[in-house]
Amino acid sequence: MYLVIVCYKCGRFLLAKTSQKTRRCPHCEARLVVDKTKRIAKTKTAQEASDLIRALKRKNAEKTTGFQRELTR
Repeated sequence: MYLVIVCYKCGRFLLAKTSQKTRRCPHCEARLVVDKTKRIAKTKTAQEASDLIRALKRKNAEKTTGFQRELTR
């Protein structure tokens, strides 16, 4: 089983195995205690978790792009 978690330093989505105690964020190098992170989802496979992370990134990018368009008007 796999978890989709959020880095509590930079806010990026990460993949972690449910058996992991800690995880290092590849973006900001923070050492995360998996039990203390915000859990977004639990999946059976790494591929499902990876697909979910991609979808979440797309959703956040759309929100950001829409917000930036509003600012430039």
